[in-house]
Amino acid sequence: MEANKGQLVVSSEKQFIYHDSVNRGHVQLPRMVVHSLNLSGTAKIAYGVISGYIFEQGRSAFPSISRIAMACNCSKKTAIKYVDELVEKGFIQKERNGNGRTNTYYLVDIDKISHLHVSEMFWRAVNKVNREIETGLYENVYDCLMDVISKINYRGIKFKDISVNDKTELGLKETLLEMVNKDSEDTFKPLDYLIEKSNILFSPQQSIATAVPLGGGPKKVGDVLCGTSRYCLPDDVSKWKNDNFVQYFYEKFINATDKTHVVARNKHRGMFERVIRNQGGDKAKVKNLIDSFFEMKYDPQSLEVFCTSGRIIEIELFIEKGLRPHYLVAKDKKVQTSEEKHENYGISAKEFLERIKQSDIL
Repeated sequence: MEANKGQLVVSSEKQFIYHDSVNRGHVQLPRMVVHSLNLSGTAKIAYGVISGYIFEQGRSAFPSISRIAMACNCSKKTAIKYVDELVEKGFIQKERNGNGRTNTYYLVDIDKISHLHVSEMFWRAVNKVNREIETGLYENVYDCLMDVISKINYRGIKFKDISVNDKTELGLKETLLEMVNKDSEDTFKPLDYLIEKSNILFSPQQSIATAVPLGGGPKKVGDVLCGTSRYCLPDDVSKWKNDNFVQYFYEKFINATDKTHVVARNKHRGMFERVIRNQGGDKAKVKNLIDSFFEMKYDPQSLEVFCTSGRIIEIELFIEKGLRPHYLVAKDKKVQTSEEKHENYGISAKEFLERIKQSDIL
């Protein structure tokens, strides 16, 4: 520790950075990229790696995906995922060269990256909130901000498509203030409240992405969120994330029981991650398992029960051969027998009136 105090020995540092190292020199990144919201950490590292090659070679560069993966300390498949994230969110442009040659990458000018404009607006709102609350609540502001961003992703809304204007910024600030002053996450305002309060996410002309509300046909995301639907889902099941499956189960539970399911998102995300993995990543099949689970009329209809291996086997048997477990069949027979007995012991309204007429009452 003592060696790091005092004046920096620049000459030795320069010798190592510029001469002794294989990876010579510095890579300078704008702080707004380093602090960009809703951009994964590994994507930021990949951006730095690609930037380094571009700064070294000029307008463009063509590092191999293997080199990017090594620098990011991840597999090539994962590196491709984060490079694609940078492309999708507008940070870089990628040109495929084909014939086994590496891709060519270009950096997008910082002022033209919509994602960064939205991120900076969110940070401005956070800073304004911090000036109006006690120091001890700063961490709560961060948690609330992450909750808002989570809801945005959860609804399938692209972060970069959020309107950047004074009205949006004011609405976000007021919402964060209300959220941070609540006692628990359970009392947080839902995302629909953000839209209702200040049209924070979309102006009418920006409603572009499509989604499917439960029980309805395809609609625009903006229309769905501003309407009466509780929830909307992407059209393509293969694009669903764990949280989408959790919410889908919650909604099916509400429709089946008229009661809300106990919410434990972190736990339930993990459960569906395991189910999806066990089904070989076949998300359409997982959705079919959920639908069949409720069709079979299990009792209790619990997410914890649905995710067990034994229950999945029962559901798969029902899907394949239409066979329900014997205890569910026995339960149905018991209910049916009880209803039949009740009918035998009862009399119709017409029979009751006939008996009355034959008595001395009338």
